[in-house]
Amino acid sequence: MDQFRNKTSHSLNGPEMTRAYAATIGRRLKGGEVIELIADFGGGKTTFTQGLATGAGSKDIVTSPSFTIRNDYRSKNFLLAHFDFYRLNDPGILKDMLAEAMDDPLIVVVIEWANVIESVLPSDVIRLKFKTIDLNRREIELNYPKRFAYLFEEET
Repeated sequence: MDQFRNKTSHSLNGPEMTRAYAATIGRRLKGGEVIELIADFGGGKTTFTQGLATGAGSKDIVTSPSFTIRNDYRSKNFLLAHFDFYRLNDPGILKDMLAEAMDDPLIVVVIEWANVIESVLPSDVIRLKFKTIDLNRREIELNYPKRFAYLFEEET
């Protein structure tokens, strides 16, 4: 697909490096982005979200929304809405809540376990897939539309 660029095999060595890498991306967020995090249990999704929130300027404590479905974190310029659909077989009305959040340009949406709501995701979702190499090391594959390249390109 011409609208997508891929960068594969970005190494993240440990939780601190994961948070630091995510913080770099978090500083570049503008609002309106939808980010899907794909990983197994313990794959680094919440750690990554902690870094995103910190980079975006949030002082909130980031925790996994496994039981609450959604956690919100205030940043300087937008709200970061963190969804986790793992426990759901059918999202029901939560699908509407997610759609509203994704339509708001002042919200950055981060989604874990998105398979149950995949039909609602926009075509230009940013996908970050984490592969566990060992206890601390992850490889991250980035798949994103060109219009979001500002999040991932190395600064020169």
